[in-house]
Amino acid sequence: MKRLGLLAIGALFGAGCSSGGTTSDTLTLPPADAGEDAVAVYLDGGGAPAIPPDGAAACPAGACNYQTGSGCSGATACLPSLEGSATVPACTTAGTAAAGAACVYANDCVAGHVCAGGACRKLCCGGDWTGCDSPSDHCIEDLLYPTDAGSIQTGAMLCYPVNTCDALTPASCTQPGTTCQIVDPTGATACHTDGTGQSGGACPCQGGFTCVLPSMATTPVCVRLCKAVPGGGAPYCQAGEGLCTHYTRDPPGVGECQPPAAP
Repeated sequence: MKRLGLLAIGALFGAGCSSGGTTSDTLTLPPADAGEDAVAVYLDGGGAPAIPPDGAAACPAGACNYQTGSGCSGATACLPSLEGSATVPACTTAGTAAAGAACVYANDCVAGHVCAGGACRKLCCGGDWTGCDSPSDHCIEDLLYPTDAGSIQTGAMLCYPVNTCDALTPASCTQPGTTCQIVDPTGATACHTDGTGQSGGACPCQGGFTCVLPSMATTPVCVRLCKAVPGGGAPYCQAGEGLCTHYTRDPPGVGECQPPAAP
């Protein structure tokens, strides 16, 4: 069996950028040390339900499809193959290690999976969470191919566990350099490499903030996350940041510091 070298992974940023809806259900709160804008919390800012991308169509063209495995048959798997300075999807001998099992080489895993970070991960494309093995996994990590000249994008992604941390407590992630962040339009959270953007700043965002596309804007920005529950609580929106509003793209109990109109 041909053994492929271990593949590296890199975080996907900006996955949470989306638009919201109208506001309702206003609750008045004492804002503690927050600014005047924090007096009201909008428990239902609306927004359309998250629609999964067409992951199979988002996969790069080639001999096979990373997410579905179509194009490969028998005991073969669709994995990145290096051609010159780029990668292409190609069929190669699959391994026997199951999803989540420990592995060493890229093709140690059963078809549809790849060894990345020492474990077998389901391949997916375009952030399509329906392409993952379980609802508790989402398509949130870019798959990179290591070369002597540096890692290159493959166009494939990987499914990783989500909702393992608290977006309102960025330090709930223990791995150095990571914080808990909202990673896709469903409101799923995961530990990702910490960004630098804060309120109104460019994405990727620092822990405690999320990347959204404001109404009538063409560039996403970072907005502060806040506690959107009856009775309120920290973290609050600060002066000038807007009202704490929960949208369908946010985790339960989590809001964004936004104007009361759709962001």
